[in-house]
Amino acid sequence: MENSIYDYLTGLYNRKGLYEKYEEMLREDNIHFMFLDLDNFKTVNDVYGHKAGDELLVATGKLLQECTPGAVVVRLGGDEFVIVIFGKRSKEDVACTAEEILSEMRKKGKEMDFFTVVSISIGIVWNAPADADLEHLLNQSDAAMYEAKQNGKSCYLFYNDLEEKFLQEKEMEEHADHALKDGQFKIRYQPIFHMQSSRLEQSQVRIIWQKDEDTVWDTRDFRPLFERNSFIKELDIYVFEAVCRDLQEMHLIREEKEKVSVQLSRLLFLDDNLGCRLQEIMDRYEVDAEELELMLEEKAISSRDIEKLILSMTKLKNLGFSLSLIHFGEDFSSFRYLRSLPVDSLKFDEAYIKENIHNKKGRQIIKTIIKLGKDLKLLLVAQGLVDKEEVIFLSSCGCDAAGGDFYSKQLSFGEYMDYTQNQIAHGEYKKSFHFIDSLSDEDASMTGEIWGGGVEIVPGICDNWGGVYFPGGETGQNLICYPGNLFAGNSYTLTLWMRPEDAFEWTSVIYMRYLDGFASLVPYLGGGQSIYRISEDIDMANGWHDTFCRMIALHKWCFVAVTYDSFSETICYYINGRKAGYRVDVPTMISCRQVLLGGDPFQKSYKGYVSALAVYDSVKTSEEIHQMYISFFDEPGFCGEREDFWMEVN
Repeated sequence: MENSIYDYLTGLYNRKGLYEKYEEMLREDNIHFMFLDLDNFKTVNDVYGHKAGDELLVATGKLLQECTPGAVVVRLGGDEFVIVIFGKRSKEDVACTAEEILSEMRKKGKEMDFFTVVSISIGIVWNAPADADLEHLLNQSDAAMYEAKQNGKSCYLFYNDLEEKFLQEKEMEEHADHALKDGQFKIRYQPIFHMQSSRLEQSQVRIIWQKDEDTVWDTRDFRPLFERNSFIKELDIYVFEAVCRDLQEMHLIREEKEKVSVQLSRLLFLDDNLGCRLQEIMDRYEVDAEELELMLEEKAISSRDIEKLILSMTKLKNLGFSLSLIHFGEDFSSFRYLRSLPVDSLKFDEAYIKENIHNKKGRQIIKTIIKLGKDLKLLLVAQGLVDKEEVIFLSSCGCDAAGGDFYSKQLSFGEYMDYTQNQIAHGEYKKSFHFIDSLSDEDASMTGEIWGGGVEIVPGICDNWGGVYFPGGETGQNLICYPGNLFAGNSYTLTLWMRPEDAFEWTSVIYMRYLDGFASLVPYLGGGQSIYRISEDIDMANGWHDTFCRMIALHKWCFVAVTYDSFSETICYYINGRKAGYRVDVPTMISCRQVLLGGDPFQKSYKGYVSALAVYDSVKTSEEIHQMYISFFDEPGFCGEREDFWMEVN
């Protein structure tokens, strides 16, 4: 009979033993209560077998006894343990005991040669009254332990520090139903931009709970609670319908359809009827599945029900939805399933980016993960970006898109519509010059004026694109002048084919005069370099912003492209379809007054040929520039040389 109070495996007290022992204890001092749960125990059982799992439980019991001599140690059941410590102990002393347990537990996992990380999460109630109710202590310490697991595992938290949070959660739970009916949950849109082009890629929905004028709770404040009590299913369907209603209104205002990302709980993904429920809502508002991306948290991916989850995701994919894993990097639980998950994009966890971006090894890991995502043909999205340095680094690593305060705060629907009005391509501005029989652009809305003599329209890079020959000359002579509104936007892409016939140092092939400065493309500097320069008049000492590249070869056609992104203030310089120069922190020049083709006001004029000049009011991506270059190869009469050594090897 006595043995019934002891755990058969570890020899520790069991749950019954804890209750009996607790009643017998004569306590004059306060007590300190720990609730402990092994991290990744199920993985140990799955990978190494139940025998190894049992050995780990026995080793854990001995370890806890060694770290807390004189305390009552209990195996509550499964991989859960309880420690009851008596006597006057400072909070710092109890914290040191918890840290010792964490440290020894990590060592134990290594000693047992587990590839899986073995650790423990601890919830603590410190300095509880001697007559405290045991059930109450179990609930409080269990709640603190759960928070520790949510905090990244292998850590401890005091319930004493979380009491205010738990009281807030109790208030949320009591008022959630009323809040939903009363419209207190508000939809916010976070614009997501393509990192190279700064074009709007999609928007991501977040929810806030505006309880009253002074109380606003963010998604992260209430979503974990609602996941635990299942209210999240009702809330997520409510949000999905609200987004469909907004999309219906967008249809009345804009012809272009946008992509909106909406998070759904794992509980909904496992609902066999989810697809029908979503389709019914979309039909009501005349919304297509292609307009919506469904987001699932990475931590929802685990071995538990993984086959059913993948089947559900596949069915949703077949309905036309895009799928995304968000908070990627929070625990990398999805890694072993990436080959099977039918997702279209990975959205990096904000905290993971911030923890690693300023660390050399961390930055290398981020680069490697982005490379992996690119190889898997996934869209890579960074969330929560605030600093330009973050944007520049992630963009240089190949990250596709990003959102955060650097681009825009979260917006109400009305604010979002106003903000994005100019971010959506409403018929892209493009001026292209074929130079077949005139100096005008292809729709004859803009034409150039020849200054000086010797400038001729001649054959160009191919039959469909003629060219202009510039004979060279003194400063400001023998060139073509175009109006400044050729460069209508602050961001732009400039492309052209050129064939220099003489190497005059610092001669511009194209020059743009702005209100307070200029920009100039110089094909030859000497020393084997070319340059794209932006200069500010107001700072002649430090106002030179130069993007260097290899020189443009003489007597050969070369495709040159320059992009300037006013959002991130970066320049990319391309030669023959491949990025060859890059510069950051380049100020935005405003109000272009004049464009000169074939020279500038300071140096000798350019001698050579120009063909297929085009200017866009958007920033083209590296892939788009590459496609522009290779598209000329199939043109009839193409007379350039393909640089195969610049091409990517598949």
